[in-house]
Amino acid sequence: MEPVKKMNLMFLPLVAFCLWFFSLSVANAAVWKDEHEWDAQWERRYQLWVTKHWTDDVFMDPSRPIYYKYAQDCADASYAMRLIFAFEHKLPFVVNDPSRKGKVISNKKSTWDGQANGVRMRKFIEYIADVTSTSSLSKDTYPIALNDIKPGDIYVAPGVHSYQIVNVTDTGIAEVMASTTPRKERFLLRTPSFPFYVPDSKSKRDGYRRFKSPKNILKSAKKQPGYSDEQFEIAKKFEFDYVKFTDVIAKRLGKRPEKPDEKTTRLLLALCMYANDRAVYVYDALWHLQEIRKKGRQCMTRREYNDHSTPGRDKRLGLFFKSVRGHIDRVGRFDPRSTPARWAKAVFANDEPPEWEMKHLNKFCRVQLTLGEELYMSLRELRKNQEDGHLVSDPHAPLQYRWGVAKTEYEGECKTY
Repeated sequence: MEPVKKMNLMFLPLVAFCLWFFSLSVANAAVWKDEHEWDAQWERRYQLWVTKHWTDDVFMDPSRPIYYKYAQDCADASYAMRLIFAFEHKLPFVVNDPSRKGKVISNKKSTWDGQANGVRMRKFIEYIADVTSTSSLSKDTYPIALNDIKPGDIYVAPGVHSYQIVNVTDTGIAEVMASTTPRKERFLLRTPSFPFYVPDSKSKRDGYRRFKSPKNILKSAKKQPGYSDEQFEIAKKFEFDYVKFTDVIAKRLGKRPEKPDEKTTRLLLALCMYANDRAVYVYDALWHLQEIRKKGRQCMTRREYNDHSTPGRDKRLGLFFKSVRGHIDRVGRFDPRSTPARWAKAVFANDEPPEWEMKHLNKFCRVQLTLGEELYMSLRELRKNQEDGHLVSDPHAPLQYRWGVAKTEYEGECKTY
């Protein structure tokens, strides 16, 4: 029996060390410990990482269990892009605390003591999603010059939407990825086009922006390195015309000019994506209305109405159609040898296009009217409904009125705001 006792004694220090090491990893623990500091080199590595590794399946890949089936909306995904890189490379992640002015939230947060590293990270990213929004994004970022847009930057429309810039093409197109509302488990949507907005905030809280470094997080936007408000002046100069504004970006970032067909395809694709994006808001409004009526309330409150109505979006849709039509006019209308020009003709021609042209257009793009149902309209019909003033932005309106299928004036019983 004596040899057995000696062997047990030999293992006791090893067991004690393992228990001590494990306790360090789970007790009194930050989400992760910093091993590096953000600098110019790490920012470049971040940009390269976004280009290569920020993919549409980042939250739907079972081989990455920490992030798998993470429910997100657009702001959550934008924060997660920066947060995940910081976690995987042991860099600090720091944002403003939206509930306490002058305070921050960081990876040093020890709320989840006693839990394993991966669990702490999942809890942290979910916590960040709960307390932040597109409005807080504008406080954690700052506007940059248009010729300085890089992967890893974001576009923010506070209270409305945000995009992650994931690539800049050789023609100077800032390609984007985004989630949407409501918050749920989903693939991100990648679009080979600019964000569908032009900065128009008088407070300069929207537009193309870059995350503040942790050491500068409490400093104002104007005190950030690389701050520039030129995009707001340029947007105003071109009267917020989407095509003219994005032309400026493409020329500043591009290594070569866009060919006419390339540009027409990109603009029509962007128009298609923007139109389909409206379906999410219409669906969300109808679902919310259904829920409150189950509880016996017929009408939305002022806040609910403002959250679910679409007057600004519908106005931008009209400007989008107008901008793309202007581009078609400038490059020469409807070249029959060009497939993108045939699509454009089906959308914009005054005369009703032949059936085969509409089939080509609908194969390229159809507008889904609501989620979960096979209800569609063509881009041409949507354009006509918008121009004729038939789209209804009131979130109480039935589906056929929201999209202008019903041509009579909508007369709701609920108050509008």
